[in-house]
Amino acid sequence: MTPVRTTTGAFPTLADEGAETAPVRPTPPPRIDLAGFLGRPENRSAVRAVRRLARAVLTGNRLPFAPLVLHGPPGCGKTALTAAALAALAAEAPALTARVAPAGDLARPDDAGFADPDLADCDVLVLEDLQHLPARAAGAAADLLDHRAARRRPTVVTAGVGPAGLRHLPRRLTSRLAAGLVVRMDPLGAAGRRAVLAAAARNLRLTHDALDWLAAGVGLRAGLGRLRALALAAPDFPGPLDRTAAERVLAGSGQPTSRPDDLAAIMGRVCVAFGVGERELLGPSRLRTVLVPRQVAMYLAREVGRLSLPRIGAAFGRDHTTVLHACRKVEADVAADAELAGRVRQLRQELG
Repeated sequence: MTPVRTTTGAFPTLADEGAETAPVRPTPPPRIDLAGFLGRPENRSAVRAVRRLARAVLTGNRLPFAPLVLHGPPGCGKTALTAAALAALAAEAPALTARVAPAGDLARPDDAGFADPDLADCDVLVLEDLQHLPARAAGAAADLLDHRAARRRPTVVTAGVGPAGLRHLPRRLTSRLAAGLVVRMDPLGAAGRRAVLAAAARNLRLTHDALDWLAAGVGLRAGLGRLRALALAAPDFPGPLDRTAAERVLAGSGQPTSRPDDLAAIMGRVCVAFGVGERELLGPSRLRTVLVPRQVAMYLAREVGRLSLPRIGAAFGRDHTTVLHACRKVEADVAADAELAGRVRQLRQELG
């Protein structure tokens, strides 16, 4: 007699060796729908990495990397991408706990315990703007990453620069960041900005030339700000908004419609005084030979040009908080550096 083989659980019982079993179909990987985030060539690698990490979370598989470090200049989409990923995880697994916290929250006066226990124990953690982490809190950050990695809890870290550029932080922390997956995100080009603005303007009737104008010459944040201002005024315009109408609406709302001539003059003077090009001044470089004149130009735009922080930030493709930091930094440096003080004083005189 042929022996009977049995199994337990979800599998069927086999009465004899000749019984056929139904093929086991592998479970398809969960779909990570990053709704609201438009993938472009400038951020494609980051999108792949985020999706891979999210799938590991949903399937319970081993984390492919710990941590995931996304870095790039302001406006490149780091916050938007992580927000889209958390929304996708919440849709697939509502019981998951997630936290988004600025790195500055890790600062604490001593080395006893974590500043916030929830950061250590939540299912998914996004730690934002690590470039603002004080050096005294680097130990807390390293301990937090180790704690979460040992428990296979994913951590996403965002920063303005990669681990090698975080020179104010000790190697104990930067080496842990570099041991994960480090992905750079670049600012969107004109085509990418236009695609994002077109998707965001679905409920607005904008002509092609209006979209082209909104996407040209300013960063994505500034373009989205213009779009919000247009949305508020749209009910007063029954027809499609072309470029001329859009400029008129924004001018009436107080939004900048182009880089002012006085700001262009300030940039030109600063470039000559420090021997840098305007492309460098507006670019992502963090070299001191570029960073100092950029900060001086922002400071002069505020002090001489009397421009608002958001308006200066839009011209430089930066956030208004970056402009505020630059102004305060120049004020402090001028008080301690006689050579810089002389340059700034001469520039102020030339600019009237």
